[in-house]
Amino acid sequence: MSKKKEAVDHYPSAKALIALQALAGEKASAERTIRAWREITQTAGNADAHAVLDFAMESGLASACEQIDPLAPNVTWANPLDGSEMVWIPPGPFVYGKLGKSAECAGFSLGRHPVTNEQFAWFLTSTGYSPDPDHADNELFVSHWAGGKVPKNKADHPVVNVSLHDALAYCAWAGGSLPGEWQWEKAARGPDGRTYPWGETPPGRGRDKFAQLDARDTVAVGTFTKVRTPYGCEDMVGNVSEWTYPLSAKHPVGAFPPANQPLPVPVGGHKDRAIVRGACFLRTGVSTVKATYRRQLSTMRRNHWTGFRLAVLLPCRPV
Repeated sequence: MSKKKEAVDHYPSAKALIALQALAGEKASAERTIRAWREITQTAGNADAHAVLDFAMESGLASACEQIDPLAPNVTWANPLDGSEMVWIPPGPFVYGKLGKSAECAGFSLGRHPVTNEQFAWFLTSTGYSPDPDHADNELFVSHWAGGKVPKNKADHPVVNVSLHDALAYCAWAGGSLPGEWQWEKAARGPDGRTYPWGETPPGRGRDKFAQLDARDTVAVGTFTKVRTPYGCEDMVGNVSEWTYPLSAKHPVGAFPPANQPLPVPVGGHKDRAIVRGACFLRTGVSTVKATYRRQLSTMRRNHWTGFRLAVLLPCRPV
């Protein structure tokens, strides 16, 4: 066996590094960006992924998200794999939970908006994904679509009727993962641990309404811009509740979910649970629309009020 072949077989990220070396010699293009970013994100969970990130940034295939200037605005970037606008959430301390405890978290990127019906349809077309046959209630999968097609007036609404397993499959295709619930809360509350993403004032109703709450259905993402967080994420209260990656109690609060790791579909019931965060459009009570609101659902549950948003747990972005 040649030394090169042995290295490729032994080191998890070796194939990606070889592919990136070839891409570094190509002329810059949108296609090169997509191919390079897919190689980078697919190695995120590997023990030697740091070598891939270092080479990608040195070769101009990726750039750091961290700002040197503390007064500069947050980095935002477009994910070339699914079109999501991503917002960089800087590393550092954050406040979490109803008791206002504090923890530390590394930096990560989170979608500005929840994943939309249009984006999810693109995923299905690109991958041919269908739910695991052992998944319960498969007849509910994107059941708000008509004949398997997105209704024209809901293309930019958050996708719903997707389970945690459906969401994770999308995120793996899009080069990321779901956020852990505490990453979600950090992005929602900002560095000051505010009660609502926009501050301390409860959301109004009627003419003063500025979040999709006390409503009958979803709306287009970004409709209510006043709900944006200090980092720039929107729709984190109102519209849909959102799946987060289920980490066990043994993980520290600031721990990241494992990269590109789907969860096995449980057979014979709805026993496995995960946390959803953020009030959906049905909520009215003040306590349920706070950024600390959380509830448990079966990982196989599909309903008309739960969606998700993409997280990328890397300190870099494509160029």
